[in-house]
Amino acid sequence: MRPNRLKQLWKEDKTVVNAWVTIPSSWTAEVVAHSGFDAMTIDAQHGLASDHMTILTMLQAISTTDTVPLVRVQWNDPATHMKMLDMGAYGVICPMINTREESESFVGACRYIPNGYRSFGPVRASVYGGDGYFEQSTEEIVTMSMIETAEGLKNVEDIAKTPTMTGLYIGPWDLSIAMRRPKQGDFDDAELLKAFEKVLNACAKNNLVAGIQCPSPEVAVRMSEMGFRFVTAANDTTLLKEGAVDTVRHFHQKGTGKNTHVNNPYA
Repeated sequence: MRPNRLKQLWKEDKTVVNAWVTIPSSWTAEVVAHSGFDAMTIDAQHGLASDHMTILTMLQAISTTDTVPLVRVQWNDPATHMKMLDMGAYGVICPMINTREESESFVGACRYIPNGYRSFGPVRASVYGGDGYFEQSTEEIVTMSMIETAEGLKNVEDIAKTPTMTGLYIGPWDLSIAMRRPKQGDFDDAELLKAFEKVLNACAKNNLVAGIQCPSPEVAVRMSEMGFRFVTAANDTTLLKEGAVDTVRHFHQKGTGKNTHVNNPYA
């Protein structure tokens, strides 16, 4: 089976830099994948790619590079977990995990017997993953339970004991809302940072990878220094919007607004 590069990076105690993909386009996915991210996560929950065929083409586009393709699913639905993996995702991030029972249900859907209850039928996965997929997928496929609710944070130490789970992934915006913090996703909020430490400690005790969604590369660096080894440093929609805004701003700051080389039909 094709080795999961993320697993090797974690063995070397390196931080995986992840891109979040919300635009339902194989072309966008391919462009971002060729930018050099270690991993890319197709957001099937809040992103705009919701149908299987669109997600399939995005997985195929990412696969033109060495970037590892992951999917954040819509909900803790076993059928969806299995479908994403059968299409070739090399990992699944599951939102709104509140208890160990929920986490075990999620992870079990991503593992074949005897480690879980995943149904066999890796149609594209066996092509992308190669020989030995059935035997080795438990070791190679990433599973991350999201901690983003008050109940999930309360039960995080128990959730972290889920067998064969790869790691925990913090959703800071939902978590800050659940904690009734005055500002959403404030990475300088002392109480939110304490919650981050609680997740980090639970991961350390159970040999799990700690991951987190970040609003910028600068914050991603801070979180890596804090101990997170899976950091989302960019979002395709944000990159597109900020690039467009910067271009217009730069033009108005530096340009004259006149073009003497092209006829203006509206003049």
